Amino acid sequence: MALVRQISVFISSDQTELEYDRQIAEQSLKDMNVNPVLFEVFSAMSYSPNEGCREEVRDCDIFLLLLWKSLSDSVLEEYYEAVKRSKPILIFVKSLIRNEKRKDGLETFLKELESPTGPQKHSMLRLTYKPYRKVNELRAVVRESVAAEMAKFYRRPIYTMARNEMYEMGISIIRYAQRRLYLFQRTPSLLLGARPYIVDDSKKYAYEKEFAEVLNLWIDANYKLADKEFLYLFSAEATKKEIEEEQLAKDTKRLSYIKENVQRLKEIEVGSGRRFRIRTLDVPISGPLIVGDNRYAIWVLGEDQAVSMSQDNKGISDILVMILNSYSQKHLSDEEMLSALGLRYP
Repeated sequence: MALVRQISVFISSDQTELEYDRQIAEQSLKDMNVNPVLFEVFSAMSYSPNEGCREEVRDCDIFLLLLWKSLSDSVLEEYYEAVKRSKPILIFVKSLIRNEKRKDGLETFLKELESPTGPQKHSMLRLTYKPYRKVNELRAVVRESVAAEMAKFYRRPIYTMARNEMYEMGISIIRYAQRRLYLFQRTPSLLLGARPYIVDDSKKYAYEKEFAEVLNLWIDANYKLADKEFLYLFSAEATKKEIEEEQLAKDTKRLSYIKENVQRLKEIEVGSGRRFRIRTLDVPISGPLIVGDNRYAIWVLGEDQAVSMSQDNKGISDILVMILNSYSQKHLSDEEMLSALGLRYP
C-alpha cells in the first residue's frame, strides 16, 4: 500500500439549502488536490444511507461541516461520529441577512460551541466556527483551514521501501508546492522521459510516467507567475553515460524528443526571467532530492530497493534550497547543454 495518498475531506451539510455551497467547497478541495467526499456521489450501497455516511466519516481525514439555517438529525449524527473518532473538525456557518432565521436546534448547537461551559462533547475539542456569506469568502476559509490541517497531517516523517512509493512521495510534494519546487535527479526524466526509454508509451513504468507528467503540468501552470520559483538540477556526467548505454542518440525519435525538451525548458527559463532554471551539477551527490514549500524528500536508490525519507520541516527545506541554489549559478545555452550531454546541436 502506498504511504503517500490523497487526503480526504467529508463534507457534511443540509443538501437542499446548501447545495451550491457544497459544490463550491467540493471544487475548492479539488483545486488543492484533496479528495472531497459527498453523499450525492456515493456509489450504490448494500446498507442504509445514514450508515454509509457514518462509514465515510470514519474513513475520512478531515470532517468539514457547513451550516446555515437548519441542522438535521442525519448531519448531527455525522458530526457526533467525527467527534467520536477524534477527526479534525472544520465548521463554517453562513451568515444570516434580512429576514433569514435559524431553527432552534441549530441556534442551540452554535451557542454550545461558543459557550466555555458547554457540553464536554464540544468543549473538550475546543471547536470554533468561521462565518462566511459570499462565495469567495467560502473558498478562502475552506482553503485556509484545510491547508492548516494538511500541514499537521504531513508534518510527521514518512519513509518508503519501494520505488513506486518513492515516486508517489515526490508526486505529492510537487502537487502541493505553492511557492517553490527544487529537484535534483542524476538523470533527468524531464529530458529523457520515463523508463524504459525506447518502448511504447504503454510499456513504460507507470509511476515514472506520472511523475514526469505531474512535474511538467506544474511547470506549465506556474512559470509565468511572478511568485513561483523552480530549480531543476541533474548530473551531466551520469546523463551522458545513460544516453550512451541506452543508445538514445541512435534512436532518431528519442533524440528529437530530448532536444525538444532541452529547447522547451530553456524557453521557459528565459520566459520566467530565470525564476525557473535548469542546471547541470558536476559535484558528487546522492539522490534524487526534492524540496517543496516546507516539505523535502531524500531518496537513496539501491538495486532491489529504493529507500526514501520525507518530512515537513521548513528549516531543513530552507537549508536544502540554499545549498542547491549555491550550485546553480552557471547558465548553459541550449547548445552548451546538449554538448555537455554528448549531443549535437540542434
